[in-house]
Amino acid sequence: MKKIVFFIVLVFVVLAVSKIACDSWFWASNRMEGLGFLHKEKLPLQTVQISEKAKESGNLIIKSEAAVVLDAQREEILFEKNMERTLPIASLSKLMTALVFLETHPDLYDTATISTEDAIGAGWSQLKIKESFTLYDLLHASLMSSNNRATRTLSRSCGLSADEFIAHMNQKAKKIGLLNTRFFEPTGLDTNNRSTALDCARLLYFAQKESLIASIMGKTTYQFCSMSKRKRMHQIKSTNKLLYTSLPPGCTGSVKCGKTGYNGASGYCLGTLVQGEDGEEIIAVVLGAPSSGTRFKEIKSIVQWSMQEKRTEIPRKIHPGS
Repeated sequence: MKKIVFFIVLVFVVLAVSKIACDSWFWASNRMEGLGFLHKEKLPLQTVQISEKAKESGNLIIKSEAAVVLDAQREEILFEKNMERTLPIASLSKLMTALVFLETHPDLYDTATISTEDAIGAGWSQLKIKESFTLYDLLHASLMSSNNRATRTLSRSCGLSADEFIAHMNQKAKKIGLLNTRFFEPTGLDTNNRSTALDCARLLYFAQKESLIASIMGKTTYQFCSMSKRKRMHQIKSTNKLLYTSLPPGCTGSVKCGKTGYNGASGYCLGTLVQGEDGEEIIAVVLGAPSSGTRFKEIKSIVQWSMQEKRTEIPRKIHPGS
């Protein structure tokens, strides 16, 4: 009898050890598969060339604290000013919030309700407390009009705790090579949300590769209705005024998308992507502009200068992401 019991126990021990080994192999395989692109494929925009005239801007005076223009296809810096200086980025943070939110695979036609907590310190909003909206509409409000209530509601609607959501934002930043970027909350109201102009250009590049984000950021206006018992119509406009204007002379193509940002510490920020007639993608970012008008004016200036100069340039050195 003792032999039988011993045999049964031995069988269970062998099976348990085998399961642990299989689970460990499965976990390690999945982990390596998930990280595979970091090792097997070149992550875009991690090593960028600096054009010979990137700093030779002549009479081009930029008041913004930092700026960069990047040719995404050629992975080449066409213009830069303090592009690696770490600064507050305000609502440019919402680009990462949108990426993390969509990675949770939400049903965009589910509804969520604006809570009192969502509204505290979030600034004025036409979205009222206890008013309900589809996640699809809230994503528009977050990216187009930079609505902080909408952004907070989105971040808590996807099943992650506040701390988990921020952890995912920072993990995603590392995954796409934003090594000088740190997030502390999803809206950008926290002045500890900091990055560089170069990292923000990379962030905008990866964000607009998500077709829904690009589509939303390319809209000038959007109309939607609340899903509460007392339904109300809402209309929002994009805060990116470049969408309403033509590019300056010498610039071919059009503004595809972009995101604005502002708080007292960050000054006025803007990231935008210009789609050239030949398919080229020019990404421009300014951080810390002294006024709202300045950020749009300076983006136009540096894009115009860069597009006029870029075809005659020979890259002079390699700048690795750091």
